[in-house]
This record gives sequence, structure tokens and C-alpha cells, in this order.
Amino acid sequence: MKKYELLIVLPGTLDDKGAEEKINEITAMVGEFGEEAKATAMGKNRLAYPIKQVRYGYFYTVIFSAEPANTKKIQEKLNLNRDLLRGIIVLYNAKATSAQKITYFGTREETPAYVQEPEREEKVIIAETPVVAETPATEEKPVESVEETPVVVQPKKQLDLKEIDKKLDEILADDNMNI
Repeated sequence: MKKYELLIVLPGTLDDKGAEEKINEITAMVGEFGEEAKATAMGKNRLAYPIKQVRYGYFYTVIFSAEPANTKKIQEKLNLNRDLLRGIIVLYNAKATSAQKITYFGTREETPAYVQEPEREEKVIIAETPVVAETPATEEKPVESVEETPVVVQPKKQLDLKEIDKKLDEILADDNMNI
């Protein structure tokens, strides 16, 4: 048997007693296919986007133990429930605290360690492109072929993003710009 976590979202149009009745029904149904089903209320919150024209929902987690084959049966039963907005079953991660599970991933400092990506160093590389030096053609010696035109190649230079930002600020701060 493996330990699973079921996230349930019930519509916010239900009252508190109606939501409690529904979660008790769902917990009893999960208990039929698994063991140790325990529901925890996470409160009523605004949904990121409307689901079935509902903007608020009651969030619950149900932690239970079951055989992997039984999770499919539980998911099928949940899909038949019309009063359920969302229901998802995942393996229970005992290492993650409840605060880490609920954390809004807005900034890198708030992101749990198991979700963070390694730091990457950003580099701006300018490709080497040949620049043709313009020499005025005189009447005495016209340029007949491209091979006679001198070619100047600029060395490869790496730019720092801070330098670019500084240059942009200088350009934008210039009051003499004619736009």
C-alpha cells in the first residue's frame, strides 16, 4: 500500500454545512477503497479562474493509504460526482510541510527547495560579424571588385546586462532627444 493525497475543491456556492456533508461523503467513499482516510479543511478561497461559472471554492485534502489500482477507481467515482469542481490524487510527500505545499511560488525565496531550479548565469554573446569599412570611391581609382575592399572585423566582446541597462538609462535620460 502507498500513501496518497487527494485535493478536493468544492463549489463556494455551498454553505459550510453543505461543504462538510460533501467532504464527509467523499471521505467515506475513499475509505471504501483505501485505509486511514483523513480529511483536512484548507478554507474557502478565490479560484484562479472560474470553473463551471463558480469563482470561489472550499479546499480540502484527504490523506489515505491504498493500492495503486484502487486510485483509478477512486478517481472514476470522483469524476461522477457533480458537486465536485476538482479532485486530484498524488503520492503523499511526507518531507514537504503544509506551508511548502500551499506556498505561492511568486518569488525565488518563497519557493521550496525541491522546486527551485539551479542558478544560471546569464551571458550575452555578440556574434562575430564582419563589418565592411566604407572607403569613398574616387574617380582616379574605382573599386572594381569586392576583394579589393578592406574588411574590418571587430573582436568578440561580451556585454554585461548591467552595462546595457546603464547605457539605456543614459539614452533615455537625455533631454536633447528629438523624437
